[in-house]
Amino acid sequence: MKNQWDTFIKGSKNGTFLFMRDYMDYHSNRFDDCSFLFYENDRLCAVLAGNLSKNEDQSLTFYTHQGLTYGGFILHKKSRAELPLLLMEELIKYLKNINVALFYYKAIPHIYHKFPAEEDIYSLFINKFSLLSCNISTAVRINKNIDSSRLFRAPKRKEKNNLVIEQTNDASLFWDIIVNDRKERHNVSPVHTLKEIQLLKDRFPDNIFFHIVKKDDEIIAGSVIYFTEEVIHLQYAAATNFGKSLYATDIIYYESIFNFFPNAEWFDFGISNENNGLYLNTGMTNHKEEFGASSVVYNTYFLSLDYDKIS
Repeated sequence: MKNQWDTFIKGSKNGTFLFMRDYMDYHSNRFDDCSFLFYENDRLCAVLAGNLSKNEDQSLTFYTHQGLTYGGFILHKKSRAELPLLLMEELIKYLKNINVALFYYKAIPHIYHKFPAEEDIYSLFINKFSLLSCNISTAVRINKNIDSSRLFRAPKRKEKNNLVIEQTNDASLFWDIIVNDRKERHNVSPVHTLKEIQLLKDRFPDNIFFHIVKKDDEIIAGSVIYFTEEVIHLQYAAATNFGKSLYATDIIYYESIFNFFPNAEWFDFGISNENNGLYLNTGMTNHKEEFGASSVVYNTYFLSLDYDKIS
């Protein structure tokens, strides 16, 4: 049913390319997929990307979706406000029947909606879901009088230091910069491997973009950007120590916001939290806010479906 699924995502009011099966299935070996298609009078009206995980007592946990940054009901453009209430009722019945004890729901941040689509949040409220995590992302509203002297210094720094920014299709040119930066600053590795990010780029050339910044033919910075019609999402960006001294990533931000994606409405720097949102890295948020950005939340909710099985 891949074609039917993908066609619906493209015509929905809140779906992005992350929900296309060629994106979701790149890591299908890590997750037990449990995605749903919902029909009303034989007409496809919603889809939901999900996966299952087995608990120690053999009950199951359902996620929407562990392998994606956000998830939830993807709705038709003409869906009614009551539709997620009906969807949730049927979904909860089904999950209980297959021995699901816990249900985790990742809401799609509003900036990724092509049309307002927060009816699902109301269905969570009605069904007494609880807020599990609240992560803060930092986003710039493009063409809305951006107040950032640092952002607007980027073209001058580019000219002064004779820097060149280019698009590339080869992540290997800069991937070590990304890996080394995350290791040094946070002692973590990128979520994707080089092989995975290259595969996704090849599958989605109109949605995933690689950029590099060079100084005298030396690559001093690189980035991976996800473009979802409404949003430029900064998936990865890093510079060498020399690149940092020249503010090389600032140039990537500037060119992305003002030149590379002329129809975008938002530039999303990504979240700055750990431990389900309980820790806020204020150094990260302060840095992002220097570019005129402010906060957008990524919320995850949960519901216990069988209290006897929850310790």
